[in-house]
Amino acid sequence: MSNARLFELSRMPLNQRAVRIAELFAEGGEERPAALGRAKRRAARREALRETLAAALGRRFRALRHWLAPRHFGEAALVLGVMARDAASGEGTLANGACGDRPFGFCKRAASLDCDTLVEAYARGLSPRNFLGVATLWAPPARAVLRLRDFPRGVFGPETAAARVSLDQCFDEVLRAGAKTDRDVMSHPDLDLALGDLYDAGFAHSLEVRDAAGRSIAGLIGVAVGGVFIVERVFAENAEALARGVDALAIQLQRWNFALIAFDADSALTRRLPCASMSRASFAEALAVHGGGGRNGRWRLADDLRQPARFAGDFAKSA
Repeated sequence: MSNARLFELSRMPLNQRAVRIAELFAEGGEERPAALGRAKRRAARREALRETLAAALGRRFRALRHWLAPRHFGEAALVLGVMARDAASGEGTLANGACGDRPFGFCKRAASLDCDTLVEAYARGLSPRNFLGVATLWAPPARAVLRLRDFPRGVFGPETAAARVSLDQCFDEVLRAGAKTDRDVMSHPDLDLALGDLYDAGFAHSLEVRDAAGRSIAGLIGVAVGGVFIVERVFAENAEALARGVDALAIQLQRWNFALIAFDADSALTRRLPCASMSRASFAEALAVHGGGGRNGRWRLADDLRQPARFAGDFAKSA
């Protein structure tokens, strides 16, 4: 059994472990065919995420221009210094202390982007980012979080093009769309590929929002750590449609007893939703409290949440 599965079991309440262990043993008879299928999906995903030479050069140029700018150069120098110090001292593993004093949220170089490493990293409040071609782990100084236990009746706004919302139906489509629109200087195809591995392992999930014609107009990808859902990729042709989709996701996660949806920074989307700011230390505490249990495997949105326009209207009438 992989370390990621053992880590998942260790964080589950005792009354849920027996059932999950039985499920894993039941899956064991098909482990080899499943592994072969996963390898094929990964190869296809890698090919789909492959950048053109122009796109790869453009991404590198944007990253260099960002980190060499006067306002970011000092940050880059500090990050490089920390990585050099860790390499010289042999440190840099997740067990070596907290990252709270690291500059600008930087923690350390990622030893690997495999599922075991990333599941443990997310459970500690760390997210993988690319820094000048190096996979690294970061803990944002503050996150925007949507608290689900006191989530009201959702988002109400103008008419939206969103006609249908789903979960885990078109993960790779959302992943590709996010990769095409993502201009973040810390993005990289290898990070998207790692999210795909987490999806295949049942830890990452996608939200898809489509219009009446069935065209994808918004979506996001996140990683579930117990009762906390950490958003990692977002794309939206229509901001209102994305907000309605997140609204449906929040109601679904509330029903599953999740505590938080976390975004790595404030944005137009988080300002559209009833989000609050949470410090790095508070987020780590929330993970410690709500990191157990969770819902591993494929997700399915409840039938009454799949049509966001009608859903919002129904609640608006009852408000």
